[in-house]
Amino acid sequence: MTKDLLHIDSLDDVIGTSPIRPVPEHDRPPSPIHSGLGPVYAAERGIAWLMRVIMFLAIISLGLLMAAQVFMRYVISAPFLGIEELAPLLAVWVYFLGMAYCSRERDHIEGGMMTLVIKNPRLLTALRLLGSVATLITIVIFMRFAWDFVAFNYSVGRRSTYMRLPKVLWDVSLLIGLALMTFYAALQCLAEARALFITRGRGK
Repeated sequence: MTKDLLHIDSLDDVIGTSPIRPVPEHDRPPSPIHSGLGPVYAAERGIAWLMRVIMFLAIISLGLLMAAQVFMRYVISAPFLGIEELAPLLAVWVYFLGMAYCSRERDHIEGGMMTLVIKNPRLLTALRLLGSVATLITIVIFMRFAWDFVAFNYSVGRRSTYMRLPKVLWDVSLLIGLALMTFYAALQCLAEARALFITRGRGK
């Protein structure tokens, strides 16, 4: 959606200030709000690459499993019930890693009503920081519950029905996804706090 597409000259007034990303974009020089954390961002790029690889392989494997199940069930009439367990396993890993990756790219759905009402960039950044802090606290609380859930299933040794796989293979995807979300939420809070400090120093 651009001005050329909509033929609207005042589209900037509608879109408002762009949200701050938790990590710098790789094809642009780092801004002051992302300075001083080179080793952290270097490690983060490796984590992001690993997430992309795992999600890609899981999605491809999930599609192949579905095709194999259709062939085995309807062509040779010999369905493999283990696929019914492997498919959800791959799906939850894609879901929770995708959840974390959306936090990295700041692609979660948001209303964006504040940008229509608030025109002061510093006030808008302060409110976004408040929301990011609340998000971070919420994720940490959920991660605590996720840890207890994973620890319980591990202690009782639960396994899947057909392939006898440890249920913790499913559960740990939730824990890792929330841990990565916590990491990106913390970077988000830091970036927005720095942006707020910078605008204060400039007197805006």
